[in-house]
Amino acid sequence: MFDIANNTEFLTEIGINDAPDDVKAKLIAGIEGLAEKKLVNRIADIVTDEQVEQFSNITDEKQAAEWLRTNVPNFDEIVKEVFAEIKGDILQHKANVVG
Repeated sequence: MFDIANNTEFLTEIGINDAPDDVKAKLIAGIEGLAEKKLVNRIADIVTDEQVEQFSNITDEKQAAEWLRTNVPNFDEIVKEVFAEIKGDILQHKANVVG
């Protein structure tokens, strides 16, 4: 849903675009998992129990994205905010580790 692997701007900004493919794949998977958790937490306050039930029956990723854009006001903006938070956290911790 997020297509982080093809977002070279984001990967470059967080400093992993030139990482070996296996390392980059693991980091991307971790970022996607974190993004999904953050999105679920944000969206849980917006949708109804009935909508959660509807969404849980969707198995196709493209249909899920369409459903979210239709049923969650400002979904794309929420995604941007979540990724901005993640990028900020990564850069902050990177600075702490590197010095």
